Amino acid sequence: MTEKAVWDDARLKKVIEIFREEVENGNRPLGYFTKKGWDNVIEKWEARMGKKYPKDKFKNKWDAIKNDYVFFMELKNEATGLGWDDAKRTIVCPQEWWDEHVMRCQERTGKKCNHLKFKQEGLKHLEDLHVTFHKVHVTGASASCAGDISSDESSDDNAVPLKKPDDSDEMKLASLKKLKASKKRKQPSIKNEEKEEKSPFLRLYKQTCEKIESGVEKITSSVEASSAPPPTNLVPTISKVMKLVKDCGVKEKTALMHTTLNLIVKPDFREIFSLLEIKEGRLDYLEREHEK
Repeated sequence: MTEKAVWDDARLKKVIEIFREEVENGNRPLGYFTKKGWDNVIEKWEARMGKKYPKDKFKNKWDAIKNDYVFFMELKNEATGLGWDDAKRTIVCPQEWWDEHVMRCQERTGKKCNHLKFKQEGLKHLEDLHVTFHKVHVTGASASCAGDISSDESSDDNAVPLKKPDDSDEMKLASLKKLKASKKRKQPSIKNEEKEEKSPFLRLYKQTCEKIESGVEKITSSVEASSAPPPTNLVPTISKVMKLVKDCGVKEKTALMHTTLNLIVKPDFREIFSLLEIKEGRLDYLEREHEK
């Protein structure tokens, strides 16, 4: 029987640190860990904690942490404009707000509101979670107290990277284009058309040529589409912008850091903030946003 995984606060902090390291090392490129990423998680945990857990223990914990992060960020979005308790890491609002919010949540989902767990205390290690799950966005559909979140980790071992066509593919494409061109012929005369209508062999030949031509067009479109260069993302990561924020002198457990964390999940903010050239200018920008 497999040993039950224990996740007290010290172990939770350690596993989140390991998850963050693998994300920052590029081992979660498409929204889920690669096989190398999971292998590294297992090896690092054994080296640092002296225990070996199987992969499914870490996957289950990843799902639970991600769900809590999504639900917590939903709550923060719903509670924009309300107070914040730094000690408890959660929102400050009257009981009337909670009663109305929970009722609306349960009416929309038919389930117990997932935000209630954060009424007395919010998430720990939130800065690490922002970096780890910076690609998890709360959409308009989920911001209204969404229901259960299904895992996107089920297919990570079977992930196959896209392969860019090599020279042989290009040669095949050229051959296919020549084949397509060779099938073009002059418009048949009326006699030839009548002959084709009467001959089953000619009709079959004509249908086969049309199918080949159609297949060539589909293959050509597919190869040309796969050869297109990927779009360039110029928006800096949360991790890079957080370093700039700390260089400005913004301290943790401050109201200014809280405002910054709310802003840093927005790509537009990160792009603008990274374009400022001096620390004083960045700090001034943050303070003005905080005053708003």
